[in-house]
Amino acid sequence: MIRLRKIINIWCCILSVIISAGTSYAAAVPDPGESVNVPVIMYHSLLDKKTNRWNISPEEFEKDLEYLSQNGYETVFISDLIAYVNTGGRLPEKPVVLTFDDGYYNNLKAIPYLEKYNMRIMLSVIGESSDHWTKHSDETCERYGHLTWAHITEMISSGRVELANHTQSMHKNTGGRDGCCRKKSESAEEYERILSDDVETLQEKMEKISGIRPECFTYPFGNMCKDSDIVLRKLGFKATLSCESGINVLRAGDEDCLFRMKRNNRTPGETLEDILKNLKA
Repeated sequence: MIRLRKIINIWCCILSVIISAGTSYAAAVPDPGESVNVPVIMYHSLLDKKTNRWNISPEEFEKDLEYLSQNGYETVFISDLIAYVNTGGRLPEKPVVLTFDDGYYNNLKAIPYLEKYNMRIMLSVIGESSDHWTKHSDETCERYGHLTWAHITEMISSGRVELANHTQSMHKNTGGRDGCCRKKSESAEEYERILSDDVETLQEKMEKISGIRPECFTYPFGNMCKDSDIVLRKLGFKATLSCESGINVLRAGDEDCLFRMKRNNRTPGETLEDILKNLKA
């Protein structure tokens, strides 16, 4: 009997180690109402030559990841934030989200650095842009080209990339519409149909290549309106991203805090260390 108890205790210890090894984060399951501050950083392009406030060099991006790693930050997906708020999921002690907007071809440069520092990103895809470059996959343009669907599949397979919907064809300010906002001349019903058709077209494409239906929507140019919030919630989105700067206070059980989340643009003139210190994150 004593020997049997020893064997059982040994297997219990082994099982405990296995379970611990498979757990990503050590934080306790949040109590209802518990909150955590989460900074979200916005990137666009990784280019050796700086051309505007929307791109930094690959070397600068590596320095960002190195800083995060050395200072106890852990990158998380938006789906991790959704789980924390809605279903009691766990987060690391110092979570941070890194997002890449528009799906530029040069974003492929991020993967080796993500693997080196064990980091993850969210990629916001513009459907019609990836459609175009998939049809012209023999052409590449490091500065203005976009990822093909094959590139996106490759990035997802790394396990370091999660997708967000950035609209199929509404990432523009033309015809009286600002991004995906409602036109003044549109009825609420007409607008809902137009936005739903556009967003669902891209949802189906991303679900086909990844097997996962994105639950996060990134507003083109950060342009938002109350009608878009209503439609996106109806479509099943559980989080949306803005372009407003600041820190996000996420509260367990409060699903509203996941909408219009703030993001901070990483410009060539301000390091990630500067951004996080200004946010007191």
